[in-house]
Amino acid sequence: MNKIQEFAKKYTIIYCILAEIIVLGGMTLAGMLLGMLLGNTGMDGYILQALQEIAGVLLAFAAIRVSGCADILTKRGIGFGKGLIVGGYFLFIGVYSAIVYMVMYEGERTLRPWYLIAVFVICMVFVGITEEFLCRGVLAELLLRHYGATKEGVWKAVIISGVLFGLAHLSNLIGAEPVGVLVQCVIAGMMGMAFAAIYFRTGCIWVTVALHAFVDICALITGGLYTGAIAEVISGYQPIQLIGVVPYAILLLVLLRKKKMEQILARFGQDQV
Repeated sequence: MNKIQEFAKKYTIIYCILAEIIVLGGMTLAGMLLGMLLGNTGMDGYILQALQEIAGVLLAFAAIRVSGCADILTKRGIGFGKGLIVGGYFLFIGVYSAIVYMVMYEGERTLRPWYLIAVFVICMVFVGITEEFLCRGVLAELLLRHYGATKEGVWKAVIISGVLFGLAHLSNLIGAEPVGVLVQCVIAGMMGMAFAAIYFRTGCIWVTVALHAFVDICALITGGLYTGAIAEVISGYQPIQLIGVVPYAILLLVLLRKKKMEQILARFGQDQV
């Protein structure tokens, strides 16, 4: 065990915060540099963000390696297909959200070129990889290792990693309206807790990567198809949408109910032996 991993084991929460700052800070720096180099070329915003997210994927992957969590990338857990069933709520809410946003969209319905729509989808996939590698692959994983494979340990890992995930979205204050960003942070925090619960239930990081990317595509679908401006979508979030945290709270109780908690403890308890 190297010094970084020793620090992560001894000061887990501090390490998690630092890991988040380094990865997100590195992405922000990459975005600034790309903006300086390519900002005047008229390049589509999603292309710039996709390039920024590539940096995020690399940084998050490095964080997994440095943190001693690389083994999670090859674990199948209960399997990808079964894992998607466990996270089926996100498949449902993703489709529902996409329909609602499409119906309520009041802007001009002129489709962007197909290749820019493809870039939007790829960009959201990269977002899913970056955020899941960091927030579930590093944060939730290390927190569970720190608190131990117990009922209390699982809940602490779920809640703390979710809070840190929500706070990470404060970075969207650059370019988006504060009210919309704060609403996003609260909803993202509860969503992060649900993703952590799904990760612990399935034992497969790729399940949450797929679900995360799908939800992001659906939530930002009007921006990807028509306007191409993520900041506009986030700025449009309203406090009334906070009611959406209620289903996530119910989902947490269902995912981490006693019978399923025993399965989680058995699986992750073996990993910690």
